[in-house]
Amino acid sequence: MNIQQLRYVVAIANSGTFREAAAKLYVSQPSLSVAIRDLESEMGFQIFTRTTTGAVLTSQGMSFYEKALEVVKSFDSFEKAFSQSDADQNEFSIASQHYDFLPPLITSFATAHPDYKNFRVFESTTIQILDEVAQGDSEIGIIYMNNQNRKGLLQRFEKLGLEFVELSSFQTHIYIGKNHPLAQKKSLVLQDLAGLPTVRFTQEKDEYLYYSENFVDTSDSSAMFNVTDRATLNGILERTDAYATGSGFLDSRSVNGITVIPLENHLDNSMIYIKRRDKNLSACAEKFVATMKAYFEKFMPRQQEQE
Repeated sequence: MNIQQLRYVVAIANSGTFREAAAKLYVSQPSLSVAIRDLESEMGFQIFTRTTTGAVLTSQGMSFYEKALEVVKSFDSFEKAFSQSDADQNEFSIASQHYDFLPPLITSFATAHPDYKNFRVFESTTIQILDEVAQGDSEIGIIYMNNQNRKGLLQRFEKLGLEFVELSSFQTHIYIGKNHPLAQKKSLVLQDLAGLPTVRFTQEKDEYLYYSENFVDTSDSSAMFNVTDRATLNGILERTDAYATGSGFLDSRSVNGITVIPLENHLDNSMIYIKRRDKNLSACAEKFVATMKAYFEKFMPRQQEQE
């Protein structure tokens, strides 16, 4: 048994399939399968039950996974503390869901802190964001939390050794094209959206609502466009009667051909950042968090007026 095999177990358990884990780990699926079979043979029990749709931890496998996760996190923390190169220490990385406020936020930070020149932004699915932060590849992750996803996210944070800090509360906003039939309304209610097509960002596991980036139930949508790119999402909104949901945190240069309208009675959202529980923020991360808070505070008077 070695640390690489433990990493494989953690990646498969978190992804749910050998294929997705292999892609994340940049190894071939056959190599991953052989490594797990060798580990199971050495341990004397089956860690995963293979199915046609993925891989599920056995009862013994669950106990093994939980211990393996602790070992991997401890090893990563040890390795980063004592073997980082100067280049690694100068790089600052964040992971985030797909937000329009990222470009102005990042440029504001870069202008205020020009000494930090190596900046990485990883926009991805919720699962990958949590894994990025848990594995130490990104120092912080930016996601949202509300009453619908709070319980599921907290359980996931506990399993991965993560904690969260609230940045700002916000009201759900609906994003539609400027020529949409609802574009002239000052506010919307859920009934206005009934039967409309929806554009949303693709997630790995749609069966878990707490992974979604959607702020409303879209089960009655007439059509569903699942995308991975913000430009594609905006392009669909501009050309159809579809809608998307968002935070409303964006400046005039980010809007282009999109109209943003507040949704009534959807006030319980919070923008949060997540970090590893066992690691303090670096000086760079603390400055970035301060920049985020200052950015969100500019929107608070407008959001409160809409409430």
